[in-house]
Amino acid sequence: MKEKMKAAGKKTLEWLKINRLAVLYFVFAVIIEMMSVFAVEGNPIMSRPLIAIGLLLMITCLVLLTKRNSVRLIIYAILLAVQAILDLVFSVVYDMTGQYFDFGMLNLRNDAFATIEGLLVNFFAFYTGVFCCIIYVIYGLRMLRNEKHAKNNKRSRIFYGMLALAGFATMGVSVVQYYPSSVNKYDEMLYGKSTGAYSSYGMMGNVVGEFTQSVILKDRSTLPNSDIENFLYNGGVAETSEKFGISKDNNVIVILAESLEWFAFMNELNGNAEKGNFPNALGMTNEQLAKLYPNLTKFYNQSVKMTNFHSREKTDISETLSMVGSYPTDAYINYDYSNNSMPYTVPNLLKTYDTDMQNLSFHNGFKTFYNRLEAHQMFGLEFLYDMYDMEDMSDEREDLGLDETMRNYMEDGERNLDSEMIETCKELMFPTDKRFYTYITTITMHGVYYERNNLSDERKKLLAEFDPDFLKAYEEAEKADDDSIWENFLDLFHPDDEESESNNSKEKRILFNYMTTALELDDAIGAMMQDLEQKGLLENTTIVMFGDHNAYYQQLSNYVKDIYDYETGNYYTDLYCVPLMIYDQNVEPQIIDKFTCTADIVPTLLDLLGIKYYENMYYGNSVFTARESVLYSRAYGIFVGDGIVANSVNMISYRHDSVTDAKLAAFKEEATALVQEIKYCDYIFKQDYFGEEATMQLFLNKMREINPTL
Repeated sequence: MKEKMKAAGKKTLEWLKINRLAVLYFVFAVIIEMMSVFAVEGNPIMSRPLIAIGLLLMITCLVLLTKRNSVRLIIYAILLAVQAILDLVFSVVYDMTGQYFDFGMLNLRNDAFATIEGLLVNFFAFYTGVFCCIIYVIYGLRMLRNEKHAKNNKRSRIFYGMLALAGFATMGVSVVQYYPSSVNKYDEMLYGKSTGAYSSYGMMGNVVGEFTQSVILKDRSTLPNSDIENFLYNGGVAETSEKFGISKDNNVIVILAESLEWFAFMNELNGNAEKGNFPNALGMTNEQLAKLYPNLTKFYNQSVKMTNFHSREKTDISETLSMVGSYPTDAYINYDYSNNSMPYTVPNLLKTYDTDMQNLSFHNGFKTFYNRLEAHQMFGLEFLYDMYDMEDMSDEREDLGLDETMRNYMEDGERNLDSEMIETCKELMFPTDKRFYTYITTITMHGVYYERNNLSDERKKLLAEFDPDFLKAYEEAEKADDDSIWENFLDLFHPDDEESESNNSKEKRILFNYMTTALELDDAIGAMMQDLEQKGLLENTTIVMFGDHNAYYQQLSNYVKDIYDYETGNYYTDLYCVPLMIYDQNVEPQIIDKFTCTADIVPTLLDLLGIKYYENMYYGNSVFTARESVLYSRAYGIFVGDGIVANSVNMISYRHDSVTDAKLAAFKEEATALVQEIKYCDYIFKQDYFGEEATMQLFLNKMREINPTL
């Protein structure tokens, strides 16, 4: 027996020596995967690694079927490099947005490339991948000097083929058994124990799982229409507030302000001292900020302020939620369901009760981006005007001898100016001869944040308040066409203690550039309010302005709020706290400090406009009721409450010290109800439930029953 074991060991060592290129590839591939996961989630150990292990085993053995070691070296080196690059991209995207890769992102690839542009590389993942690739190639080349060919007879090829099949089987069985979409995903949302896709499956394992679920094992199940009908209408009519119908027949303006944060125009959020401090703000006084941002400050003072409002989505999802009030988990509405019937959106409902109402949307970018043109028309907007339409309108003004109002800065790689959009489109946006619903998506404050040429005046304006002496030097250098002066701007932010991260000059410069974009938004808001006032429309117009997400570009939000991980002493959920303000002369300015989220915008508007609705139709609640919503992030797969972050309803990943047991129980109850709404929402979209004439008519009849006076 000992002799047999000794012989077997000798053969094994001989095999390892002969096939050390394959063994080393497998080891380095595992190291790259583990270190990339560690770089993202702080733990290299994957709880469900068999998908990735099966994939690597299959690849390793398939390459072993080739006879020449030189060919093996080339293939393995390329595979290592591709894996390192992919893992690095996934790491950077996660560092920037907190979002795991899914194949639906391919629809958003243009935005993804814009997001990645200018980002800091995750150096841990980068150097790990580079190191492994270099060492592998050097070792392989040295090995080839002494051994040109691998021993690869018929028996060994059969063996490698069987191992490849075993790897494929391991990968396939693991996907079916363990990947979330394979099981009841709504149970996973309730009881799942996964801390994250990468720490569970690894980055490559997640790619395989997403591909399998999106392409091969895509969920094609359906629900009977009767089940959906019972859920929607038997859930009852939503609670109304004391503000119900107070703004009936008002015009409506909704402004999605790209990346708008409270710290764009204030040092601390009034009325919420604990949660409203921004430790790494520029350090200007509130008086200086009010002078710099008069229109945003005035809008804030005259509005209902939701100081505990949260958004944890990408722009397209936030935009959709603010018109639709719900979002499916397994697709992107703008691409996958752009032909669905959606009678319950705010624009469609308003058009149902006022057929003469004008519903238009405006975006200072491309209408093809996020497939907005089709999606907005599905939501009930008659047309979307984009930068090209606005250029044509500006040209028409010039033909009439009027001033040019719109320039296309995006051709030069810069963001367009929202104030120019307002000036160009204000007659269409805010007509005096008809009631209107106008949706405006801004773009100037979109990241990344650098010294933009078309914001030179704003930069000087901010410098005049921040450091007048530097402004003089800057203007002199500008006359001399000396670009190097701006590099000296960093000197303004050198901390007394150069070790201090809280005064980091690079991040301060990014913040400064961000605040110049907010100055341009301030001009746009001023132009809008002035036009509405001159037309006598302010008294009968409800204006909603909200941030679509935190300013995650270049981790600006993390820096200003000094929030980087779950262990911080601050509210982790403050990272997602952004502005929501409602200007309505029928409602006294006030502060609402209960937890609110993007899904609350639709119910709030319907509440103010006096339109009752069925509770299970939308995810959120009116901000004017006592009921607190729970945010479910479609993009990031987490639940968020006031001081609570959860990977599933029953797996709390963050709980602030102030969260009592009773508050946690209320969160879980609300989140559990939300999961049911999400489940039925998925089927409503997947089946295009309202696309059938019978279900559409039933909806209209039900809405007439609860809104007999509309």
